[in-house]
Amino acid sequence: MWMEKSIANLGGRTIAMLTTALLIAMVSIIFNDNWVLSIAKQNVVIGKIRSNLITLNILRSSLYAEESAQRGYLLMQRPEYAASYTKSLEQARNSVKVINNLIMETSDAATLQKELVWLAAISASIEAKAAEMKLSLNLAAQGKINIRKQVVNLNQGVLEMNRFMDHIQLLIDKQNENLDDLLKGRKNSLIMARLSLVGCALVLIILVVLVIKQLLSEITVKSELQQLLVKQNDSNEKKLEAQSILLGSLALDYQGDVERERQKLSRELHDELGSILTATKMDIAWVIKKVKDIAPEVVDKLKKTNTYLDQGINFKRQIVEELHPSIITTFGFWPALKQLIDDAAERNQWQVELNLPEQTVVVNEILSLIAYRVVQETLNNANKYAKATKVSINIIADEQHLKIEIEDNGKGFDIEAIHGNTHGLAGMRHRVLAIGGKFDIASELNKGTITRVLIPQKQNLKNT
Repeated sequence: MWMEKSIANLGGRTIAMLTTALLIAMVSIIFNDNWVLSIAKQNVVIGKIRSNLITLNILRSSLYAEESAQRGYLLMQRPEYAASYTKSLEQARNSVKVINNLIMETSDAATLQKELVWLAAISASIEAKAAEMKLSLNLAAQGKINIRKQVVNLNQGVLEMNRFMDHIQLLIDKQNENLDDLLKGRKNSLIMARLSLVGCALVLIILVVLVIKQLLSEITVKSELQQLLVKQNDSNEKKLEAQSILLGSLALDYQGDVERERQKLSRELHDELGSILTATKMDIAWVIKKVKDIAPEVVDKLKKTNTYLDQGINFKRQIVEELHPSIITTFGFWPALKQLIDDAAERNQWQVELNLPEQTVVVNEILSLIAYRVVQETLNNANKYAKATKVSINIIADEQHLKIEIEDNGKGFDIEAIHGNTHGLAGMRHRVLAIGGKFDIASELNKGTITRVLIPQKQNLKNT
């Protein structure tokens, strides 16, 4: 999961370059490790060849010492020359063994056989020289001076010495040649290792620069996209806010139009229907006065009709008040609201706990009508459905919001069961939500009901 998110965040091109850089680094490590191992092996061989050259020089010095000891003994007949000769001879033989081992380890197949032949010739020269010395020493010990001089005068030792020196020089030259080849090879290996290291470093630097450039480019693009997205979001939020304000304004305008139509209808009902009903009642009273002596049964009937007219007038007055509570227009929102609550408490014999804000708080006319109807409908429900005996009403108002909370101790109801099925609740919810407010009801069976309403007061109205 994190790998996919990383690839998505970095981008395929950047991942490809990072992968290439990683592969180049791994290849560089492998190649440089091989070069280091090769140089280490070459150093070992170079060290052995140098040891071989040192041993060859020691061998040559040993043979010189052997020759000098031989001549010193033949001339002086002193035992220490014989001991020195024996020591030099033993050192020369040991050097031959060491050189043989080093040649076996350092020489290639093309020159190994030739170098072994030269070394064998050197060993033969040493042994021939040893045989000559032994013969000379024996003759000297037997007192055969003339024969000893004849052996020495044969110049066999000189010839062996010359052959020895020739073969020694051949071996030294060959070992120096091998050493030069190895030094050149090591130099080339060092150059290749450096070139490989520098080349890989340059390639990695280029790739890192490209990756950084790509990342900066992607960061720039993302930053530009984010800025564009922020601008678009700001623009959309402003448009949404403007649309919300417009919708709220339209909703309030609609509510205002509805209330004005209701007010117009209530006024017409009050004026026209009220006049008709009042005139009818007056005419019936006149008829009753005229016929009370001659037609008592008609009078009784007319009195019942008059009672019906009184009920009609009261019903008309109730309808007019429900269409548009004139008390709000006459006395203002807060006195009208308090009168509504007091009338409901007296009519239903409730125990009421009422908390109202200061009456100096001004509420928009349309919002006051909406709040009034919410309280009115809630109190009607508390009486009609909840059968409450106690009602608590708390209203808080400021310049921003009007908060209404009404709680009763009625029988409550299942909100899910009746949600959207009652016109009263639906009407209240619709009125409040249409102007950008909040409407919430909490209720449980036998635990009462709490109605909470939040109405925003800052609205743009065409007509208040």
